[in-house]
Amino acid sequence: MYLPTIVTLTLSSLAVSTALPTTSSSPMSFTGKGQLRTLWSDGDHTDLGCITDAGLWTGNNTLCGTFTGTPTSNSNLRTFNLTSAAGPCRIWGSTFICEQWNGGYPSIYEFGIWPYPNSIPGVDCLRWSKYGMMGNPEGNPTGPEDSPREIRLLSYIEKPKWVWLTWESLEN
Repeated sequence: MYLPTIVTLTLSSLAVSTALPTTSSSPMSFTGKGQLRTLWSDGDHTDLGCITDAGLWTGNNTLCGTFTGTPTSNSNLRTFNLTSAAGPCRIWGSTFICEQWNGGYPSIYEFGIWPYPNSIPGVDCLRWSKYGMMGNPEGNPTGPEDSPREIRLLSYIEKPKWVWLTWESLEN
């Protein structure tokens, strides 16, 4: 007569002996003065330009804006506000913009660090809500001669190359 073997597992027998890796961000990312750089989301993560004071994507480094990142204190997550010479930065629809605002919506938006491992390894990437990767329907500006273009959260109507916004500190 066959008697089946019964195996009993307890939660303690499944415990992991080492801690799982956590995502950590640099304490200086998106804090103080810096530039928003656009790094390609694939391949070698090439630097494809920067963001102007108005929030436009450019391949011309002489047009890069200077942003001030200010940490916010009303969240357990590391969040921050961004401003430039053009004004506070926010997401309008899905488009990243920086300008003075007199409308009925919040004038300052909280941004954060992308917490998931599918961004650029070892680099803090900007997120808004649960979105982070960005692009433009015409594709990326390919050189300094191209006019600055809007940049928006990815909805997959944007042509590659898609990018993550990253921080290049202008402070020591």
